Amino acid sequence: MIRMEETGLTVKVYLDVILLVNFIMDFFILWATGKLSNLPVKISRLVLGAFIGALYSIAVLLPQWSFFSSFLGKSICAFLMVLVAYPLQGVAKFIRSYMYLYVISFAMGGAVLAAVFLLDTSPGFMQVWNGVGIIRGIHYSWLVVALVVVGFLGYGGFHYLRKGWLQEELLNSLTIYFHNNKVMIPALLDTGNQLIDPFTKKPVIVVERAALEKLLPKDFLPKTKEGNSEISELPGSLDETWSSRLRLIPFNSVGKSNGLMIGFQPDIVVIKNKKKEIITSEVFLGLVNRPLSGEGRYRALLHPQILQEH
Repeated sequence: MIRMEETGLTVKVYLDVILLVNFIMDFFILWATGKLSNLPVKISRLVLGAFIGALYSIAVLLPQWSFFSSFLGKSICAFLMVLVAYPLQGVAKFIRSYMYLYVISFAMGGAVLAAVFLLDTSPGFMQVWNGVGIIRGIHYSWLVVALVVVGFLGYGGFHYLRKGWLQEELLNSLTIYFHNNKVMIPALLDTGNQLIDPFTKKPVIVVERAALEKLLPKDFLPKTKEGNSEISELPGSLDETWSSRLRLIPFNSVGKSNGLMIGFQPDIVVIKNKKKEIITSEVFLGLVNRPLSGEGRYRALLHPQILQEH
């Protein structure tokens, strides 16, 4: 039992209940952290990370381990939880995940307080003891509310970040120069784009075919349509100026394996974002016959290697 001197109350603390409740909450907090950070989620690592958090909830109740209730102790625990759940992700990504852990924890804590004080009418009390919420006489339906909030943050929050302000951070201006002509289109940095030219190993920027109508000859574009049975013969059917620029780029996508994408090397591309400007000719453009963004916010997908090397 633990005696709370501030209230004069003696409260029985059931370690198994504290371990279970904190394990469940920490598990879903770590899961939502991975979703928001766009990291691969492994259940076994989430279990280990959540177990560390559950043990911490017991440690802070012991007077001889008062260090764990300090700011430094809490920070170390959060650090270990993220490190165990999502190792080897790089310093920048780790810091981002670490911050997401706190954001989700604060949101979950707010949801718990709202559920207890607004939805639960049964007599009882909640008090913080060494950083741990002690609940007595209150129904545990608040835990369901908290998990719903975390689920929303994990699923809905990721999609909001992906489609909202995160896209703004990843959007670039792409200017393509070819044969004294140029087009300027919005491009999204896509870490999922790993296409390279198999011969030169140069990265491929995926571009909507329709976005290049003003840049390329009219009789050329129809031949580049995906699914064209003559696409493999295209390089040999053009003059030397064109054929030396063309490539057939293998790709795999959902529902289609061993596909071929027509690509060509422009004279120069210029990529601009909030931080820098990149000018390079060491890329290929891969043409696709479909919109890349349903809202039309971008018309090209940049290969991450381009920004990493410049």
